[in-house]
Amino acid sequence: MAITASVTRGYTFATGVEVTAAALNELGTPVVTVATPIPIADGGTNATSAGAARTNLGLGTLATQASNAVAITGGAISGTIMTLPSYAVSGVPSASPAGQLIYVTDGNAGAATVACSDGSAWKVVALGSTIST
Repeated sequence: MAITASVTRGYTFATGVEVTAAALNELGTPVVTVATPIPIADGGTNATSAGAARTNLGLGTLATQASNAVAITGGAISGTIMTLPSYAVSGVPSASPAGQLIYVTDGNAGAATVACSDGSAWKVVALGSTIST
């Protein structure tokens, strides 16, 4: 498949000036534009912008989130073990908003527990017997 592209470096050579790779490299980083988007079937995204590329590839909003601040607002997390953030009672974060889960090393009369926030306080999640096979 032929791809048509143009390179613009913000410089126009005068008539009769020899255009060499060395001369072009002195002009700085080029801006490359592709005249026709490359189809997905040919390894492209069939898009002319980053947002359109993410849409065409079905990536959604999760693709633009920072790895240290991911917000999942739909769907499900499955097939993986989740580790809850761990705190001592003296360092637990605000219980707002409701629905948060944390592991508290000394939150059940000094014993470790899982806690769930109700929006204003952390509630101990009753832990039962040890699982067995």
